[in-house]
Amino acid sequence: MRKEGVSKTERPTQADVVIVGNGALGLFLADELVERRIGSVVVVGPSDREAGASQAAGAMLGCFGETTTESLRTDASRTRFELGVAAHDRWPDVLDRLEGYSRTGSPLMVTPETHVVLNSIGADLDTVNFSAMIEALDEYGKPWEEIDPREIPGFRPRLDTRALRAVHLPAEGAVDARGVLAALDARLRATGAIMVDQTVRTLVRNDGEITGVELDDGHVIEAGTVVVAVGARSEALVRTALDDLDMVPSFPGLGFAMLARRTGGEPFRSVVRTPNRGFACGLHVVPGPGDLEYYGATNRLVDHVSSVTWMADVRFLAQYSMQQLDERVASHEVTRWLAGNRPVTLDGFPLIGWLPLAGLYLLTGTYRDGFHCAPLLAEHVANELQGKPGTIDPMFKPTRRPIETRTIEWSINEYVEHNLAGWFETGAEAAPQMTTAQIADYYRVMATKFYDTMGIDYALGPDILWYAQGSLLGARRVARYFHRLAGGNGSQPAGTATGEARR
Repeated sequence: MRKEGVSKTERPTQADVVIVGNGALGLFLADELVERRIGSVVVVGPSDREAGASQAAGAMLGCFGETTTESLRTDASRTRFELGVAAHDRWPDVLDRLEGYSRTGSPLMVTPETHVVLNSIGADLDTVNFSAMIEALDEYGKPWEEIDPREIPGFRPRLDTRALRAVHLPAEGAVDARGVLAALDARLRATGAIMVDQTVRTLVRNDGEITGVELDDGHVIEAGTVVVAVGARSEALVRTALDDLDMVPSFPGLGFAMLARRTGGEPFRSVVRTPNRGFACGLHVVPGPGDLEYYGATNRLVDHVSSVTWMADVRFLAQYSMQQLDERVASHEVTRWLAGNRPVTLDGFPLIGWLPLAGLYLLTGTYRDGFHCAPLLAEHVANELQGKPGTIDPMFKPTRRPIETRTIEWSINEYVEHNLAGWFETGAEAAPQMTTAQIADYYRVMATKFYDTMGIDYALGPDILWYAQGSLLGARRVARYFHRLAGGNGSQPAGTATGEARR
């Protein structure tokens, strides 16, 4: 129950549960805990959510629109994919619960549908992921229809990047991410949670348990349970109390997007996006609220959490939105630049579960689908905090060995495919006589040399490989992690998820 003498506006000294992080994961968990009346709940996080992934999200509710050739290829990948499928069913009730707390004047669901386009600027990766999406839709019995791309409202790309095919997904839309966060915040304040506009400096430890958190200004909040759900900053915070923990490493995935006001032409009425491509989630536009449109999103793994956007990413997003989505975008009025850091784990799977110190729980590593999966994950974590069985597979526990889903050869081929996709989309140029096969060989040599130099047997995903191959700090973090796993005697293959079919 709520501690005596503590108001919603004061900074408490005690709480039953402290949630560090006020993004989608933290707020949905707090809402679930308050609904269950498990005791006093405190959420700590800066109100501006600077550099957080949730405040910069496009919030597409698109598990099938995100499908790639990797989504269903292994047991582990399928398990993660099905989290998104199950989460999708939670959103109608979520929006019904939150609409009464919305302050935007517009519905929180900005569109109920999506169009996925296969255009002429990508590479083979676009085509195979487009096909994988259709196969997944059929396998799971979800509705879709192939349509003429020219029938998509608002979609007016340049002729040299026109769409060759398009699929309409009537059951996959998007919500207003910033509107949902504001509504959750308002609901929590109204229903009993305490919101602290601060940053946690360190976890407070007493022998083998966590007893609370210390804020940046030195204020301490004692807690029976602390949940770390602060996205890309989670690992660093955990290590203030568990520096020697062999946890799967995570890295910030810096993304850039923008909100722009339409100044002319037909507006978009649905999500319009490409398949996942080139180390990222594909180019996309999300309509609303009002006359605004969300254009996103870039992805670049970096050494440290940052809210600084690269000039190259600004050019990339603006230029390719004009080319591939709507030529009229050039005259749009940008009202807000959005930069956020997605929490990206070394093996690409979430980190969800209890840590070795009593009273410490970790909820992070959701990469690009944390907002979409937040209501489902909130139910699971609330169950575990209450000592009940969880509702998702325990394979995502933070202290696991990294999950294997590919061989080294497969990893290198993926890396080549993603680089080729980026090469052609960005209009990179080579000598006129240079063939695509020669460009592919260049990237294959780079990846092979990386594995030979690192001496690791674990096969990395294309985004982690791209980052570690180009960052000395990233390569050192990867090497140190596998060295520790091997007990300091060199590297060895990591553990494999039970029952997983690998190629």
